[in-house]
Amino acid sequence: MANTGTRTFLKVMRYFGTDGIRGLYGTEIMCEHFANKVGQAIGTYLKKDYPEDSTVAVASDTRPSGSSLKNSVISGLRSMGVKVLDFGIVPTPALAYAVLKYQANFGIMITASHNPVADNGIKCFSKDATKLQLTEELLLEDLIAQTHEVSASSNEAIKCNILKDYIKNLRSYFSELDLSGLRIALDCANGATSKTTPRILEDFGASVLGVHLGEGIINEDCGSEHLESLKKLVQEEKADLGIAHDGDGDRVRFIDASGQVIDGDQILGVLAFHAQRRNNLKSNTFVSTIHSNRGIVSSLNEKGIRSLESEVGDRNVYYKMNDNHCNWGGESSGHIICTDYLPTGDGLFAALSVLQTIQEQEVSICSLAEEIELWPSVAGSFNVSQKPPIEEVHPISKELKNVQNKLGENGRVLIRYSGTEPKVRLLVEGHSLKLIEQCYKNLSLVIQKAL
Repeated sequence: MANTGTRTFLKVMRYFGTDGIRGLYGTEIMCEHFANKVGQAIGTYLKKDYPEDSTVAVASDTRPSGSSLKNSVISGLRSMGVKVLDFGIVPTPALAYAVLKYQANFGIMITASHNPVADNGIKCFSKDATKLQLTEELLLEDLIAQTHEVSASSNEAIKCNILKDYIKNLRSYFSELDLSGLRIALDCANGATSKTTPRILEDFGASVLGVHLGEGIINEDCGSEHLESLKKLVQEEKADLGIAHDGDGDRVRFIDASGQVIDGDQILGVLAFHAQRRNNLKSNTFVSTIHSNRGIVSSLNEKGIRSLESEVGDRNVYYKMNDNHCNWGGESSGHIICTDYLPTGDGLFAALSVLQTIQEQEVSICSLAEEIELWPSVAGSFNVSQKPPIEEVHPISKELKNVQNKLGENGRVLIRYSGTEPKVRLLVEGHSLKLIEQCYKNLSLVIQKAL
């Protein structure tokens, strides 16, 4: 089926997308002026529940524009009398942990995640370290629109360090993990995990072969979205596996010893089976998204695990988990959530969980992944200049109907707009590779002409 339901809601949103506010730095909705307004709006928002005293935790990834945007957000917050805790450059999950540790009323992470260095963004967290609900984002959007840039009498923020406590907390979940003898190739995307993931893997005994550990530009031909250099490193150094993060560290991707990418849905299945074996899969349920391959559903069901789907976005995964009283879920892109740890994704926690499975099962990551048999699929994305509802674009809706008739019950089509980039994403999957390749080709040609 084509997924168009959430897009109607996104049409209403002026600033927020799937994961916070994101855009090209220097444009109207991603500049210092706008960041100041966002800070003021959040300060106004917090005054409703905390009229006398409110605290906001802030941090950024390694983008050159991060410091300036963060300072502008701080200025907006301080103009409203908000106390600000500045944690510097840290991974997004470390900022989420800081919100809980310091009992802040809100968290703001300046990052565009996996996007190119030219972009930046503003991710927002509640006092419970969860992503905001849509109703909260709509309220903030109205406040941003009503706000004018002002200068605070004092831009002073309290400098804080969360990394020591973050690492200590993370290690406590893996007290028996021993990675001695394991050779791990690691790509930190020149991002916020460059000083955390190598250290922790080595602390657990692994031999780390690092690349893109802060010596270059964030996400530029590296990290979770560009795995070529990691594949090469794994093969050249004969590593046991490769691990890649995105720029802010809430995602993780894996390469096996032969240099092949492990599908993200297979990693979700590996973790679901891992939690089940440890009697740690609450409600015996795992949440993935509508974008996940249908093969994961049948693989989980064969093991007696109930599989639920959410809309795309780690925020949607979390709230689906919360509604169904389960503790594990994730996206094939590498966002993986375990609420026993944090209510948001942490690429390093997910990586350690997979490594724990490898240790306990005494098999390779490739062998673990083979337990999850996926349907053949073809996926891609196309740049767009506008995002009209798919069902209103006649050439696309017509071809979509033709394709769905050809696939029948043995396949599906998913068309959705990215919530973070000017792109439309297309996925076709089914039992016949030849058929889905032809269907994908036909649809992609129509999409590129129409949008």
